[in-house]
Amino acid sequence: MESSNQNAKYTDFNQRHSLEDYYPMTKNKLGKVYVFNQISSYIGGGQPRIGHIKDGKDIEETFQNLKFDVIKYEDLTYKDILEKLSNIAKMDYSEYGCLIFFVLTHGKGSKIFALDVAYYPDVYWKTLDENVTLLDKPKLIFLQSPHDEADYARAIPPRSVPTSYSIPEIPDVLFMYSCFNMFISWRSHVTGSSFIQCICKEIKQHAENTDILTILTFINRSMSLDFTKSLPAADGRRKMCTIVNTLNKVLYFGCKNK
Repeated sequence: MESSNQNAKYTDFNQRHSLEDYYPMTKNKLGKVYVFNQISSYIGGGQPRIGHIKDGKDIEETFQNLKFDVIKYEDLTYKDILEKLSNIAKMDYSEYGCLIFFVLTHGKGSKIFALDVAYYPDVYWKTLDENVTLLDKPKLIFLQSPHDEADYARAIPPRSVPTSYSIPEIPDVLFMYSCFNMFISWRSHVTGSSFIQCICKEIKQHAENTDILTILTFINRSMSLDFTKSLPAADGRRKMCTIVNTLNKVLYFGCKNK
């Protein structure tokens, strides 16, 4: 009965939808967040990405306040990443409402960097559909990966969305990538990346009463307007993100606390 009452309040945000239209975020724990933070790398110049340290701390604070469990990994080799993902894919998520990955790294072309090699990011969702305790649960992946850097971590990604790896083909997945064709990605060594900082800001402000896709729209607006105004001249380009979405229900993070 308690779970039903929580979902009843949850649907008050939009009376046009029935309970079946919402992900039931009423488990004992709202979700798990895994942060893969590549501060250093032997490739791509080998310079530490100091801004990722602040990003990692802000992600942890933001999602712990929403009653998520947050697990952080730093500076893993590709082999270590695959081992962690294999273990994650085998865990029991029966008591969790959703699963979230944050991948903070650098990249070139359509690949991103581990400590030792470049690899394709599809490893983060390829095995998720093999876990029965994740069936019908939302799985979110946020990838912060500029492709070139100057003093303020300005990056111009390829002219098209990467196609050399598979995009998510399983249901209930949302993948948000920090770069879109011919736009600019910014990261400050002091304040962190514009992408992660926008995510944390918008989730803190809106998670209690706004669904995740609307929050992502706010993130794109903030990236496009607020950060572009405050950063150096960007040759007329604005910072934007790209989203691949196979969610089939409405997702609120705030319903657990209602």
